[in-house]
Amino acid sequence: MADVKPDISNLWQIEALAIENDNELVDYDYIEEYIDPYDDPDQADTVVGTEERESKHTVQLNSVRIINGEVENSVWSSTPTEVDEERKIAQAKSGPLGLAKAAKSASECLSLFLDADVIATIAEYTNERIKVEKHNYTRERDANETDGMEILSFLGILYLAGTVRDGRQQIEYLFEAKNGTGMEAVFLTMGLHRFHFLSRCVQFDDPTTAEEDTEADKLAPIRAVYERIVGNFQKFFRPGRLLALDEQLIPFKGTCEFRQCIPLKPYNSGLRFNLLVDCDVPYTSHMEVCVPNNNKPYDLSYAPADVAMRMTEPIQGKYKTVIMGPKFTSLETVQKLHDSRTMVIGEVKKSQEDIPKLFTVTKGRTENDTLVAYHEMVTLMSHMVRSKDLLILMSSHREENTDTEYPEDITGQMHDPKIVQMYNRSKNVVQLIQQMCSIYDVARASRRWQLVVFFNLMNLSAINAWCIYRMNHPEREVSRRDFLTDMALEFLRPQARRRLDMKTIPRLLKQRIGIFLGLEKGEYDAVPVMPRRKGMRGRCYMCGRTRNKTTRNSCEFCGKFICSDHYACVCLVCYNGDGAQTY
Repeated sequence: MADVKPDISNLWQIEALAIENDNELVDYDYIEEYIDPYDDPDQADTVVGTEERESKHTVQLNSVRIINGEVENSVWSSTPTEVDEERKIAQAKSGPLGLAKAAKSASECLSLFLDADVIATIAEYTNERIKVEKHNYTRERDANETDGMEILSFLGILYLAGTVRDGRQQIEYLFEAKNGTGMEAVFLTMGLHRFHFLSRCVQFDDPTTAEEDTEADKLAPIRAVYERIVGNFQKFFRPGRLLALDEQLIPFKGTCEFRQCIPLKPYNSGLRFNLLVDCDVPYTSHMEVCVPNNNKPYDLSYAPADVAMRMTEPIQGKYKTVIMGPKFTSLETVQKLHDSRTMVIGEVKKSQEDIPKLFTVTKGRTENDTLVAYHEMVTLMSHMVRSKDLLILMSSHREENTDTEYPEDITGQMHDPKIVQMYNRSKNVVQLIQQMCSIYDVARASRRWQLVVFFNLMNLSAINAWCIYRMNHPEREVSRRDFLTDMALEFLRPQARRRLDMKTIPRLLKQRIGIFLGLEKGEYDAVPVMPRRKGMRGRCYMCGRTRNKTTRNSCEFCGKFICSDHYACVCLVCYNGDGAQTY
């Protein structure tokens, strides 16, 4: 099918395209999620139990000490069970789906996740909050209602502040215009007081029913927006063969019923998120907020096996491989995911009950020494990385207990089993996401946990949008900071253009906005022609309201009142001559 290249004139025209081209998008979203390795010889070497791969080096997998044919704790066996099932393997290539393929600019990529419904929901409930706060202001203009365009510019300022790592600093530095130390795009788009007002009033649910909703669901103040954005994460991206499951920790010290203590971390308390991230591309495919002891029907179990099953639900049945940390890895979890046709490689702690003692001992073992044991379809591996550094893995992939050839791993070292190589390559993906969020963080200091959750959604949405943009433009090498800057400026310009049409802003500010928007001088500095009013007095239009200087003089051409400071007298020769100087 030919690629769809629509002429996009606004941020969400590609979303409206889904309604017009519904039949085309059905085919557009279709993808074969797994392939039969026996029909594809190029992929056959990735199937468990197939022929050996061509390589230069071999790995010796040692048997464990056997007592009556079984290992010490009677759960594991040194003899692998036969695999009769012919497994298919996951499609390795990840990429955008559906409308994401047509998103070309930075703002279009982000609007896939922070879409029109999300922005409209925030604008609607923020206006409801503004109506409640209006009586605290004597002037009506100080509490004007907002709309989607202004909300987008508000988000753009947050992204722009994140690019200069100003998230935890005073926002006044960005709006500084007199000394020239602020960001011009910021103070030309919105005033400082308006930004503070929107920061206080931004709302994600109906404030009139907030208390009742919170009693039924602790996450109710942001659930609608949160579920919409997470759904978009899954809707517009096809994950690859390898994914990583781990938790993300966000510091927070405000009042929140599901705030959790975080020992052995740089911060003492915060909010906990579970992330499922593609290992080839730093794209977050699925996430959830940990809300223990919630009210039914939102009371979820946070046992490791239940979390793993819930987080991998979008990819179950597609034979993809999930890399998990020690918190989620257990024999029960691996078996449940295997039954749902999902492969697992996970690290386990030495203290876990199912681990034989021999697998936890380092004494007498040399570097790259590997022990394996089996329990039904699960493989347990104890690998000596270096002296006194032991790695214990549990996997539903199979490592044969014979001399099998393996390729050189990505670090250039030899003799590492395939399971160890796959785990080492992908184990720190979620930590990478958390580090990327902290580098260009949009979060502001806040005691409202709803904002903390939304800031994290903004960070993850920006990273996902950057991934989509790079996949749609493989010929470009765009850094994440440049991408965020371009995206933020695209959000700011519509609001700046609307502000340019306001009659109450200073003339100098209009000129700077016009230059920022790249307009011709006549478009923003045009002086309307007015009839001359002889004998009348009026305020000088060039002095403005600050000086409040009145005069009887008016311009010969435009008819506006002009004071003596801005008035020039010329003789008739200069006035009528060719090439005369104009004022």
